Amino acid sequence: MKKEFIIKVVLAALIVLSLFLTFMIWTMPSQFNEETNTSQGTTSSVSIERELSQVFGPTQIALHKNGEINVFTQADTVESLTKEMTNWKVVALDEPVELTNEEYTEKLSQGNALEMVFIENISFGIFSDRFDNLAGEYQDRAFNRMYFLEDDLSQIYFYNTHSKLFYSESVEGINEKKIDKIINPENTKTYSATTALEEGKQIYTSIEEVELPYLSYLVERQTNQLFIERLFDDTSEVRENSDNSDNIVSYNDYVSELQINENTDMLTYYRNRSTENKLSITETLRSSYNELIQYENWAAAVHYFDYNDSTREVTYRRYIEGFPVFSETFDYGTTHITVVEDGLSQLQVPLVIAQTPISDVEEQKTLPSGLSIIEALVGNGYNNAEIDDIKIGYTWTNSTESDRVINLEPNWYVKIDGTWEIAQNLLLDEGGQ
Repeated sequence: MKKEFIIKVVLAALIVLSLFLTFMIWTMPSQFNEETNTSQGTTSSVSIERELSQVFGPTQIALHKNGEINVFTQADTVESLTKEMTNWKVVALDEPVELTNEEYTEKLSQGNALEMVFIENISFGIFSDRFDNLAGEYQDRAFNRMYFLEDDLSQIYFYNTHSKLFYSESVEGINEKKIDKIINPENTKTYSATTALEEGKQIYTSIEEVELPYLSYLVERQTNQLFIERLFDDTSEVRENSDNSDNIVSYNDYVSELQINENTDMLTYYRNRSTENKLSITETLRSSYNELIQYENWAAAVHYFDYNDSTREVTYRRYIEGFPVFSETFDYGTTHITVVEDGLSQLQVPLVIAQTPISDVEEQKTLPSGLSIIEALVGNGYNNAEIDDIKIGYTWTNSTESDRVINLEPNWYVKIDGTWEIAQNLLLDEGGQ
C-alpha cells in the first residue's frame, strides 16, 4: 500500500509539473534576442546544412507493383532514397525518344518499378556529378521523373512529362539490399494512388482516405542583424529608416534596400544589378541554391518548387513531415530568389522558423481521397483542364494564444491558374464557371 501511495504522489507531481511547463510556454512573452558578440561585432549565422541533392531531389516516391501504385508518405523514406541516389553513377546520356504520358505509363507497367517524382523540371546539369560524361548539350535538358525496374538494376530511365522526352541509360551503384530496406513495408507508410489530370500534368493522387496529424511548433525569429551583415558589403554605409505607419524597417546603401515587416516577419531585399547576360537554367538553379543556404534556416526539408522564366525567380518551399507548407495569409512557406550574372538581385524569405514540436498527443485529421477532390471540383464547375496539380500540404496559422506557437493543419491543395488554393475553399465558392 505504501509503495502504491508513493507512485500516486510521484505521478501527481509529474502531472502538475507538466501543466506548469505548458503554461509557461504558452504565456511567456516572445523573446527574440540577438546573439551578438560585442567584442567581435559578429552575429549568429545560419547553421542548417542543406545538401543540393536534397533541395533538388524527389518529393514523392511511387512503387509500381502488380498493377498497383503505392505512394510513400514518410519523409524518412524520401530522404533515405535521396541519400542513396548519391551512390548511383549514370554511364552516359544518349538521345531520347518521344513518349506520350500514356505511353510512359505503359513503360512503367512492364515490370515492378520504383519511381522518383520531382515537383518541377530538374536540369541534368544540376546532377552532373552523377554522370561519367554529361555532354554540354544535355546540361540544360530537364526531367521530372526517374525510375528503375526491380529485375534490372543496371538500367535507369528519365522522363519529362512536359516535353515528352524519355531517356534509357546504363547505371551503376543501385544496391538492391539497401533499396529493399528503405521501402520495407514494416517500416513505411503508403497510400494507394492512381494517375490523374490531363496530358502534360500527370500526377499521382490517392484513391483512398489519408490520415495525417495536426502539428504545433514553437517558433523562433531570425535577427535583423544577421541579414544586414550578410546582405550588405559594407555595413558602415547602411542607413536605417523606421519612420512609417506600416511598421516596416528599411535598411539601404547606395545600391540595395532591405525591408523587414515587423508585423508579418517577412524580409524583402532588392539590389540593382546588370541583367544583360541571362544565365542558363542550370546556372540559375545552382546560383539560387547558393543563396538559399545562406538565408533559409528552416530546420526540416526545403525543396525547389517553381521557376518563372520571365522574371527569373526561383521558388523554394518549406516541407514538414514530408509535405509542403502553405499559408493563407502571409507567404510563410516559401523563399523567393532572383539571381543574375553578378549575384543576388531579389530575395523574399520568412524570418520565423519552426523549432520544437509541442504536440504531446497527435490529433489526426482524415482527408478524403485526392481523386474525390478532383471529381468534386469538376462537379462544382471547374474544368479538368484548369487544374494544374493537386497535393496534400500543411496550412500554417499563427496561434491566437501565443505568438511563439504556430499550428499546422493538413489539407488538400489545388493549383489553378498558377496559384495554390485549399481545395475546400474552392468547393465552397461557386466554381470555375
